Amino acid sequence: MRILVCPHQLGMGGSQLNAIEMAVAVRRHGHEAVVYAPSGVLCEALEATGVPWIEAPVPSSRNGAWTRRLGQTIKREHVDLIHTYEWRPGLQAAFASGLRTPTLMSVMSMQVPSFLPTHLPLVVGTPDLQQRMEAEGRTAYLMEPPVDMSHHMTRDEAGARKSWGIGELEVVISVVSMLTTDLEKLQGVLTAISVVDRLAETHRVRLLIAGDGEGLATVQTRAEQVNLRHGRTVIQPVGFLLDPAPVYEAADIVLGMGSSAIKGLAHSKAVIVQGEGGFWKTLDENTAEEFMTNGWFGQEGAGVRDLLVALTDLLEDPWHCRRLGAFGRQLVERRYSLAQAGTDLAGIYVETVMRPQGFSTTTRSLARSAIESAKYFATMQFGSVVDRETWARQGANS
Repeated sequence: MRILVCPHQLGMGGSQLNAIEMAVAVRRHGHEAVVYAPSGVLCEALEATGVPWIEAPVPSSRNGAWTRRLGQTIKREHVDLIHTYEWRPGLQAAFASGLRTPTLMSVMSMQVPSFLPTHLPLVVGTPDLQQRMEAEGRTAYLMEPPVDMSHHMTRDEAGARKSWGIGELEVVISVVSMLTTDLEKLQGVLTAISVVDRLAETHRVRLLIAGDGEGLATVQTRAEQVNLRHGRTVIQPVGFLLDPAPVYEAADIVLGMGSSAIKGLAHSKAVIVQGEGGFWKTLDENTAEEFMTNGWFGQEGAGVRDLLVALTDLLEDPWHCRRLGAFGRQLVERRYSLAQAGTDLAGIYVETVMRPQGFSTTTRSLARSAIESAKYFATMQFGSVVDRETWARQGANS
């Protein structure tokens, strides 16, 4: 089949990387994948895979350029199936394709916006969310964030540390994250800077931060202040990296959420999972089931206090830290293999194309979605802060 893969953008992020990796993976099962997305920093990585790329306008509710060009692309490329990533391309593709071209939506956020069409099958990233979607009457498939195990593994930790100028006796804490307020990622990085600043009084620690975004200048300023106070490099922002594997490889401990946390585990590192509202929790035998069921995220915690306790425990017991790294690698090998995910997705594609599309069911679903999404867009433009936050907590960030 000819698959049109539609990530919401090609900027750095777990969902976009997943879209590219899965486009490559399904080719091994005989499918032809073409990516339709706006230009971004991942274009270079996409071109290196050999998967064709068609540049799209930026998806927007204010004009129909993305949708119009999608319709033209479907016809010109003889597309058999559209696979969108995240809610905005999913919503717009539903109206562009109508009854003509089967569409599969992947929503890898922790919530699925209620205004999305109910007649289209969904791919979600956690067992808990799959169960909730099925309870609402949706067709939902589980596709946990896959990892390329051959790429994300620690081969030369000493070499990686040397490349960043890290001393042999330093303990490295790594973060790979977009420096944005989305899911409180930036707030988490700033919390980590505060905690490592405090730990540096008694430990030879270094916080290695890979990522870009509107918070980069703030992070760099905080780093300069901390480093000046200690007279050495304690906080080291390295900016955007097309391949952040060396940052994981140099680490003793990884802080992260979602696919970033899973990649830290693949590199055999102890991982502390970050969430919203001050959530920090170490992955171990007692918490693994919680994260595998609900996702590599969390809500509500004690912020600085929880992270300080978690890091101190690992810093003071290096053997336990290494043991958790080995445990994490084994967990990821069992559950998050990219090769198996490609096989599973190829099967979902076949099911989606074979699935009957009833005229009345589709039109009712699209009519409901048109009304509810119009309410969303009106709220985001004219509504109160409280109303906008309510939608954001449903996974509908604008």
